[in-house]
Amino acid sequence: MLRPSEQWNWIYCSTKDRLLLDISDEAQFCSPFTSSQLACKPTQQPLSMAEAQAFWQIDDSLQQLEMPAAVRLELCLTALCAHYLQQQAHKSWYFQQGADCSAKPFELVMLRGLSGQYALVLSSETDCVTCLLLGDISTLSGKQLKRLQVIRVLRNRISPLKLDIPFRHTA
Repeated sequence: MLRPSEQWNWIYCSTKDRLLLDISDEAQFCSPFTSSQLACKPTQQPLSMAEAQAFWQIDDSLQQLEMPAAVRLELCLTALCAHYLQQQAHKSWYFQQGADCSAKPFELVMLRGLSGQYALVLSSETDCVTCLLLGDISTLSGKQLKRLQVIRVLRNRISPLKLDIPFRHTA
């Protein structure tokens, strides 16, 4: 797994119309976010210490789910991009009422429409949370929301994640 570095830089690429993270001369992460979704378009914005710390918190949360390291890395880097996204209206009507949980940033939660899906809380307000969808989900209206989409919902639409944690993770 890659380790965050002060050498990493956020940039907006107009050719690709994407937010990118320059990792090295040979590696670059291309986010799924276009200019219309961004609040600002960075040029050589170094990765901050807070972002590096968030990277490790996100990775730690995602380790609760069984997934390959490459997928976990993609989710970590995509979640870090949320800092550059525009604020959005909530999409609570797409989801069933949940348990009104008090999830904090970087915790995993469950959203339920016609299907259920894991989501990573990116930011938290008194009555809303902004989440990154970890997989596709079918909403109550039948609309498909795609993996890696960032959505904002009322807290009463999320439920805490309940996983059976293997004994090796509890010692």
